[in-house]
Formats: sequence, structure tokens, C-alpha cells
Amino acid sequence: DCSYSMQRRARGSADLEPEKSENQSIGIVLNPIDNLTFTIDFWKIEKEDTIGLFGEENHTLLDLLYYLEAGNSNCATVGNPAVGRVDPDDDEIAIFESIGLCPAGRADFIEDNYANLDTRIVEGYDFGVYYNLPSAFGDWDFTWQGSITTRYDQVPGNAAQALLDAQDSGIIPANYPVRGFDDLVRRDGNQEQKMNARVGWRFNDWGASLAWFYLSDFYQSSLTLADGSRWVIPSHSTFNASVDYRFDLLGSRTLARFGVRNLTDERAPLADRYFGYYSDAHSDLGRSYYLDVRMSW
Repeated sequence: DCSYSMQRRARGSADLEPEKSENQSIGIVLNPIDNLTFTIDFWKIEKEDTIGLFGEENHTLLDLLYYLEAGNSNCATVGNPAVGRVDPDDDEIAIFESIGLCPAGRADFIEDNYANLDTRIVEGYDFGVYYNLPSAFGDWDFTWQGSITTRYDQVPGNAAQALLDAQDSGIIPANYPVRGFDDLVRRDGNQEQKMNARVGWRFNDWGASLAWFYLSDFYQSSLTLADGSRWVIPSHSTFNASVDYRFDLLGSRTLARFGVRNLTDERAPLADRYFGYYSDAHSDLGRSYYLDVRMSW
């Protein structure tokens, strides 16, 4: 049990190699009837030498593994060189020596520089449905688009694989997550499904629209419930709405639009992050209003 701060240092590296990727895709467009269109695109991206950060948690976990493997030998060079530590005090020396490990002081900083990680493979498909309906009460148009991720794998490099092997053999507890590797679908903000739909209406100078935005659920790997199950951040939906009117003003064709973002005032789902939500995936701005006036001559 301990609570203290440490400095995270992240910077570029002269040793970085360019990322290399191979992309494959195939798409189909169907028009079964007038005013109705279906599209679907299947894609796969395989990227080698992916540039990223190994991560603070992974670096400290690797440091732990090196200490456990070394025991009480080679104490002058033991540990992960990316982890900077202060000198251990007398109590820390006594504790570590009593369990047969080299003494270690408090972690002061982590040198988490950008590096070439291993291969990343992402697969999925995008779809769209587009429909337009003229009527005596105005023109209606409907759009439904989505992106489905079916695979998101980050192959572990040497250091990450050493951590995973140590967990498999019981050296490191399995509830200490090795972050950013293995199957990443639905993990830490990588949603499996992203969708949006819009219905629009226009009649003479009047128009209106209603839009829906959807993000599927995912789990936060750093948290578990009391029974050991995952902390799942639920799916999230928001709506935007607007109404507009076109008219002549000062010799110009003028558009005035009043809109509402996040119509139902949805809050972002709870997560163990700054301000209580996962900002990489969600927004917590609440309901807002805007007035847009455009004039053209």
C-alpha cells in the first residue's frame, strides 16, 4: 500500500523506424429501387513497426519482473532502466532484504519514450443506407451509417511478451493488466460499433433535421468489480436537432438555423479517468444551443 506521484517523461527517439502498412478493401454499392442506396466496405489494415508508447504501467510491471527474477544478486544493475528510483531508506532496505530481493526505493520517474512496437492488425466493415422520399408535405431524406470493428490485435513485442509469459507462469499476478497488447476490441475505448443516423425534412423555405450518434460499450482494463468481473462502460447515445428557415434580407439569400446539441442532455458514462469519464471516447458537455445565420449575395 503506497500513494505517491511520479514523473512521466515521453519524447521522440532517433531510433524510430517508419511504420509500414498494407491495406486491403472491397466495397459494394446497390440501388435496388429509385432513391434507395446500400453501401458496404470490408477492410483490413496490417501495420508493422507501429509507433507508440510502451506505457508507465507496463514499464513498472517489467521492473517488478526484473527484481523478482534477480532475487538478491546483481543489485547494482537490477531493474528496468526506464524506471528511475530514489535511494531506498533503511526501512525499505530491511523489507526487501527480508524477502530475498534487492532493495528498491520509490519510483521517481518513468522514461516512456516513443518506440516501434510490433504488428497491429485491424479489420472491419463500414456500411451506409441512404433513402430519399419526395412527398406533398416536403422532401424527406434518411441516412444510416456505421463502422464495425471485428478485429483489433496488437502483437506483443519482446518486453510485452515477457510480461505475458510471466503471468502465465504465475510469477506476476494475472490481475495486473499488461496494457495495449493482445485483443483490443472493446478494450479501453476501442468500441466495436460506431453508428449515426439522420432524418431530414425540407418544405419550401423550411427545413429540419434530427441526428443520432451511437458508441457501443467497452471495458476498462484497469478496473474490476468485487467479484473479479470487468468494469463495463455502457453504450452511449446522443441526439442533435435543428430547424432552419430561408428568406431574403438586404438583397441576400439568408439562412437562419436554430439547433440543439445533445438534445436529451446525456452525461458521459462513468469511468476511472479525470473528471469521471473516458474523454478519449466520450464528451460530457451536456445540452447546448446555437444560432447560425448565413447570408449570400
